[in-house]
Amino acid sequence: MSNHPTPAATRYTLRDLPLPAKLVITTFLISVGLGYLWAMAQIHFKHASAGEPLPTSTDLVNRFSGVPWPLVPRSEDARKGDEQARGDAIGVKGPAVKIKTLIDTRCAWCHGKGGEKDDEKLTNYDELAAMLKPTPEFPKGHLYTVVTGNRKNWNKKNMVKAFFEKSQDWDDLKPDERKKAEPGREAERLALVAWLDAGAPRAQYEADAFPLPDGFKVNDLPKEVGTVAAPLARGAVGEDKKAPDPWKEAKRRQLSVEALTQSTHAHLLTFSILWALTGLTFAFTRYPSGVRTVLAPIVLLAQVIDVGCWWLARLEPPAGPYFALAIMATGTVVGVGLVLQVLLSLWDMYGRAGRLALILLFVTGAVGFGVAFEKVISPQLLAERAAAGNGN
Repeated sequence: MSNHPTPAATRYTLRDLPLPAKLVITTFLISVGLGYLWAMAQIHFKHASAGEPLPTSTDLVNRFSGVPWPLVPRSEDARKGDEQARGDAIGVKGPAVKIKTLIDTRCAWCHGKGGEKDDEKLTNYDELAAMLKPTPEFPKGHLYTVVTGNRKNWNKKNMVKAFFEKSQDWDDLKPDERKKAEPGREAERLALVAWLDAGAPRAQYEADAFPLPDGFKVNDLPKEVGTVAAPLARGAVGEDKKAPDPWKEAKRRQLSVEALTQSTHAHLLTFSILWALTGLTFAFTRYPSGVRTVLAPIVLLAQVIDVGCWWLARLEPPAGPYFALAIMATGTVVGVGLVLQVLLSLWDMYGRAGRLALILLFVTGAVGFGVAFEKVISPQLLAERAAAGNGN
């Protein structure tokens, strides 16, 4: 029997890798970190309120639960009663346009199911709302811009031809019929502009009856889109803008099941691979076993819980909103955990010279981010706040 002690088992670590392998892993980890920064930018544009760097608690509850936060009593019945009383008080009805019919005929036939632009549907008010919102590029909303441009052009900022050459039935008309139809088509366009100028009131859209302003050339409007309605109460549009229904606004912002399914599929398939690789990389560092056991899988685990909360947030209040709020916590764990995995793995992989190079790299990156924040990010946030202020 040998008296020699059994040699202790050795564990292969990142420090033992050859330099080419270390450079590949370094580039991978830095690329993942940069990609995550861009993911934060996408989250800003997709979920955050105008001028907010990241979604607030209200944004998260609106987007994933479709309810206002903090919760307030539902007021739909009261608002419907107010609108009915206001209409009764006005009395005499006057010329109006079937605004929903008009939009369905000139816009939704293309921006609807089976249409050329069915990825940007405009078949109901909630879908229209995104094109009504003021932005730095479209101060009065995208829809207003595209229906008030020069008819000669046709691009994402000009769709006036949707009432003429690009309309559904234009090719069926003979030259003399087209000439005869032009005043009516122009009246349709101006009726849509009048509705937008009035603040695009939802009630008149859903009633398919928007009262036309004084001086409008009613006789030019085609009979199929003409109707009658009580005129808007004085100040009604302004009142709706100052006190929008928080439940309707939250429901408008909620992600559709289709969009949520697409995001779930993308996150679970792609991020699971990325977080598994960053976690495995950290698992081969020289830090204590307890630290590696907790930090290596935590990002992947938090991501799975995060996605689960997306769906649980759709439960009826009060349960759903609290799962939406949990997304803020799980997202924080994912972000902080990833930063630790990347930085600690890089730090453990190299010796003194490599660590000095990393420090110089990160200082350069921090300076670059500071410049980008000052020149790009901060002006963007200020422009969003200004546009939101003009829209209120």
